[in-house]
Amino acid sequence: MRRIVFVFLLSLAAAGIFANSAAARKPVITPFSLTGIPATLSGVCSFDVSVSSDLTGTEIDYFDQSGALTRVYVHQVEQDTFSANGKSITGLPFTFTLEVLFDSSGNVTHIYASGLVETILLPDGTFFVSAGRVDFAARPGVSFVISPDEGNPGNVAAFCGALEDPS
Repeated sequence: MRRIVFVFLLSLAAAGIFANSAAARKPVITPFSLTGIPATLSGVCSFDVSVSSDLTGTEIDYFDQSGALTRVYVHQVEQDTFSANGKSITGLPFTFTLEVLFDSSGNVTHIYASGLVETILLPDGTFFVSAGRVDFAARPGVSFVISPDEGNPGNVAAFCGALEDPS
């Protein structure tokens, strides 16, 4: 019986050693804080809207056993200021996650943002709130969106109306 227990423990130890050598690299966690990141919101209103974003959060990079990046996960708080036609509105801080996925060749397959997409107290006292999921990989060249692909798009007409030229 003692020999069976010894062989069992030895096999568990060997499995642990080999599993460790084949395991993925430890994730890299990086906090960040960025201020005044510029973007342009196009195709939503009948005019372009300038956007300035302040971001704070944490990025976690995941790697496979060979050290290749397989996934990036970002948890962040964002606050945006929108400007057009001499008007400006600042949204409320909101939280969301961003997940970047890669195929086995290292190419980006999806860039999913999930959670709140934007929260703004509009000048008329109403709220613009959009929430859901966006796949930025399905929107080549687009760096900023105000409504998700899936979920609640928010009252886009009220948002645009708050920045419209009154003349």
